[in-house]
Amino acid sequence: MTRSPALAAPSRSASPLAGPLVAGSLLVLGVLCVALRVPMADALVQGISLTEWQPPAAYPPFAAILFTPAAWLPAGLLKAVLVLGSAGLLALLILLSCRLAGLRARPGPVLAATIAGLWLEPLVQAPLPGLVNLALACLVLWDLGRPAGSLGKGFALGTAAGITLTPAAFVPYLLFTGRVRAGLTALAALAGTALLGLVAFPEASAEFWIRHLPATGRALLRDWPALWIWLVPPLAALLAALRQSLASSSSASMIR
Repeated sequence: MTRSPALAAPSRSASPLAGPLVAGSLLVLGVLCVALRVPMADALVQGISLTEWQPPAAYPPFAAILFTPAAWLPAGLLKAVLVLGSAGLLALLILLSCRLAGLRARPGPVLAATIAGLWLEPLVQAPLPGLVNLALACLVLWDLGRPAGSLGKGFALGTAAGITLTPAAFVPYLLFTGRVRAGLTALAALAGTALLGLVAFPEASAEFWIRHLPATGRALLRDWPALWIWLVPPLAALLAALRQSLASSSSASMIR
């Protein structure tokens, strides 16, 4: 009895250098955060609380409700969490992007992209926004990758937009591509986060939504190189649409 080639072929594994490279990158990045006092963790510990909210431009006051527990951690521990969390979430971002685009996620390219991404801004210069944007981008990718009729599709996207406004750009994408129910769900979730922020921070919420919102748009345009994380979901969705279009064209040609 002969074994099939698929069974006889040895399983492919990641390069033996992958582990040391990832560990070395994390170690050096952690040393930079702790020894060189990368400022975002210190700013978080000092400034984010339910009584004092001094957010970056794109973060509505609702985000303080979620960030407050992080301010209870010692700055050194928080920096370690930021480094390790960034590595894990970056790998998850790549995996979810491949899944949405219909591509196979091979261990080697995923590890290589993770190592390279750890050294891109904002993950090095501003670990906290980098970690938050990675987590929210993963949440958006997961939501976009769910089947069209899934219960609550769009809720995760709208909640992410309530934490930082960048994901709100995907709401028109849902509406224009015919996923009206998901788009309206996202808008409802975003409105719900704004309402919760208004209850917790009435003055800060009024200041943000009435006066700071135009400045937020200008800040996002100015800081676009640090927002490369948010280029990943639309590129994955575009690639998925392109693959689907090519597959439809190929099927139509075969029928003819």
